[in-house]
Amino acid sequence: MKPSLEEQGIRGAIAYYADGMRTGDVETLQRGFHEQAILCGYLGDDLIAGPISELYAWVDSNPAPAATGDPFACEILAIAVTGRVATATVRETDNHGAVIDYFHLLSVGDRWSIVSKLWDAES
Repeated sequence: MKPSLEEQGIRGAIAYYADGMRTGDVETLQRGFHEQAILCGYLGDDLIAGPISELYAWVDSNPAPAATGDPFACEILAIAVTGRVATATVRETDNHGAVIDYFHLLSVGDRWSIVSKLWDAES
């Protein structure tokens, strides 16, 4: 069965995230996020919370998996849509292990954008 237009748009926003993280390309990463997006999650026991610009700065200052040859993958586990809002649950794996991301998305016009990213290590 062909995915709905909503699901295609959501998958597109997540693909921008995955491609931007894998390649270290902040411009690609920005295509997936709303300009006022936020992030919040854990790295070990440390809580990370702030505007999405903090993710852009981190990506810009660290070597990308595509450049280092390190593994990186994003697998969409679930998508739920209610009108113009949605969630996407994603397993993100790299050389540090796996985290589960919960992306909240908003449809504005004909475009889906990530408005928040929540994550923690997969148990």
